[in-house]
Amino acid sequence: MNSLKSLVRTSESRASSMISDLRRQGIENEALLAKMAELPRHIFVEPAFSHLAYSSTPLPIGHNQTISQPFTVARMTQWLLQYARLGRVLEVGTGSGYQTALLAHFFNKVHTIERKQALHEIAKQRLTQLNIKNVEYLYGDANKGWPNSVALDAIIVTAMVNKVPTALLENLKEGGILIMPIEDTVSCVACWLKEGAKWKRLDDEKAHFVPLLEGLEDE
Repeated sequence: MNSLKSLVRTSESRASSMISDLRRQGIENEALLAKMAELPRHIFVEPAFSHLAYSSTPLPIGHNQTISQPFTVARMTQWLLQYARLGRVLEVGTGSGYQTALLAHFFNKVHTIERKQALHEIAKQRLTQLNIKNVEYLYGDANKGWPNSVALDAIIVTAMVNKVPTALLENLKEGGILIMPIEDTVSCVACWLKEGAKWKRLDDEKAHFVPLLEGLEDE
């Protein structure tokens, strides 16, 4: 029992330190900071790295994938809270489910796609244990789009792409928000506003992501 209490105190201390770092880095949304302080980030990484879960670095989540550093997740989520209608959001790349859990707190409905079956299953199990119920999961290829037509207020892509699949963009509402990593003069993640057939770049931040791959993996 004492060891459990000690572990909880340690996690709370590390989460508090993470939030202080995020404030210094320019994250200002208090509701977002409060949720990130509450969400147990250490359960979303491989157990061997749980002691580093609240540090400013990407970490392995298994199956050759990583969880983005807290600042990158916070910046993308803050853009959504600043610019997007908080109805339906599509996440491309479920990964560990950490970003999914944050989105589920703020959006009415989250649709999330993962091409690696193992990650898809693990993330679904984690979020179910956290009693998160407003997420629809898909083990599938994001390049083929969501199987049912849904009117989206936002799309967030958590893997590097050269071009977002047209099948996904067609479901984004006018005035919808797209957040995705891009290869510009430097690798960064950018926030875009849909204006008819054009895109208005609202913001960007340096960041590194693994590439978005095609096809499915069942291991």
